[in-house]
Amino acid sequence: MKVSLSAAILFSAMTMVLGAEILSPTPGQVLKANESFNLTYASHRFAKERSVKISVATSGPASIGDFPAGAGALDVAPTGFDNDTGAAVYFIMVEPIPLYQNQMVGDRQVYVIETFDSYGGSPAIELMSVPVTFV
Repeated sequence: MKVSLSAAILFSAMTMVLGAEILSPTPGQVLKANESFNLTYASHRFAKERSVKISVATSGPASIGDFPAGAGALDVAPTGFDNDTGAAVYFIMVEPIPLYQNQMVGDRQVYVIETFDSYGGSPAIELMSVPVTFV
């Protein structure tokens, strides 16, 4: 049986959806500061909770602390759902946006801020991050 690379990636994302995680970029991945990068995020919200949207940001230089410095994507709706659980999966291209003295090169965090409806319907957020290096 032949399986395309994109189908294999999608299947991997869907099968890992029970534990929310940033699938891409991977920890320690080297990214180009002047190019968009692929962000794949698998939510673990299903059943009584529902993922609504995510926003993506990058941290500033280590010299000023580890806080979001540039929002690369705001209020992105899910791009797919797990067939078994209904949990949301997000596939987006993110444009790095430097806000601190136009500096993007160096070690950074890529943050995913997920907005979701929690059990009982109350709105909530979850923050996840992955360390990367921009060159």
